[in-house]
Amino acid sequence: MVKEIKPVDGKVYGSIKLPGSKSMTHRAMLMGALSDRPVTIVNPLQSEDTLYTAKALEKLGCELKWEIEEGRLELSPLRHKSLGKDRTIDFFVGNSGTTMRLLIGFLGAIEGRFVLDGSGRMRERPVGPVVESLSQLGVDCKFLKHEGYPPVEITSCGLEGGTVIVDARKSSQFLSAVLIASPQAKRDVVIRWLDPVASYPYVSMTIRMMEERGIRVERSSSCELLVKAPQVYKGGTWIVEGDCSSASYFWATAALTGGLVRTEPVFRKSYQGDSGLLEILSSMGCTVRRGDTWVEVRGPDRLHSVEVDMNDMPDMVPTLAVLGAFATGKTVIKRVGHLRIKESDRLRAVASELSRLGTVVEEGEDFLIIHGETASRGAEIETYDDHRIAMAFSLAGLKIPGVRIKNPDVVRKSFPNYWQVWEQFVYGLS
Repeated sequence: MVKEIKPVDGKVYGSIKLPGSKSMTHRAMLMGALSDRPVTIVNPLQSEDTLYTAKALEKLGCELKWEIEEGRLELSPLRHKSLGKDRTIDFFVGNSGTTMRLLIGFLGAIEGRFVLDGSGRMRERPVGPVVESLSQLGVDCKFLKHEGYPPVEITSCGLEGGTVIVDARKSSQFLSAVLIASPQAKRDVVIRWLDPVASYPYVSMTIRMMEERGIRVERSSSCELLVKAPQVYKGGTWIVEGDCSSASYFWATAALTGGLVRTEPVFRKSYQGDSGLLEILSSMGCTVRRGDTWVEVRGPDRLHSVEVDMNDMPDMVPTLAVLGAFATGKTVIKRVGHLRIKESDRLRAVASELSRLGTVVEEGEDFLIIHGETASRGAEIETYDDHRIAMAFSLAGLKIPGVRIKNPDVVRKSFPNYWQVWEQFVYGLS
């Protein structure tokens, strides 16, 4: 299946109600499962990835009720933290790295035996650091095929507590996984980590959500936290912010066409590191306005190139790279080597597909240099079973005729109705 993108001649204007943040939805479900009473999650994202997390929780005995029209998810927490070891519970998580890594940590807090597996690509994505962290906290873990990669077996009597050192230099999810589970430990947990943490704003999101749900977290030093244990998350009503990763494609549409978009809900004090793209867009010539619950982006007459460290917001790299192909000068994207262990090798994928469009691209081990205003021809875009490649390259089709996106349904991973929403925004189609 291939989707052809039609170019636009004028400026694009509109407003978008965003789906809930994928990262926040995963975390809210897992914290909700460890809460003292039922939880109502407002504006949750129901997508392929978050459904893997939901199905895993249902296997463990949680009750979940999606009320999509009302925009909420009702979740009843685990009734029992001890499931016994007389049976093994198997989990399949597709290519959801967030589900895999956060769930590994979560299961360490529960007594039982579990096996986690995923798709072929998921078996190529590392989980060793979070497994090693659980081992330091008294959980028995073993890899069933290749060291450091799924499938992994966990046999747990709960987290003992104590001191743990987490290597999160390739993924912040290793650190978030330990954080989410730590309040369930039998005694306090001191969490230390190695710098630099990849995508540290996701760790900040995790800590902020924990604290807002009553968990006491104390910062001991720049690379150490103390989580008091045992503690229980407080249930109630939790609100999920609109997904800034998803918003980026609409912000970029305004940037490319000189148009205007309003997106909501995006909080003035956003939970999400990807909101940092707004500052980059400002540097490229866009005008950005923020309200308490919304963001507006107005595109310039001409986009400027930027040089930027994207270590903290790697999911924004495909979006920025496509914008760079139409900006003046050279756009330099640095410190993004961890993109090679995402849903695809995103550095290679972005460089390859931009090259198909005639763009001059330089690819290094952890950087991209995009020569602006060199995209010159349409092409069929390979998406590598990666939702972010599909959505980012839809932008290129606004400026170049003949851009065709292969396997467009891959967007179901994070934004199931992306094409419908985006085409309504761009072309006014219902």
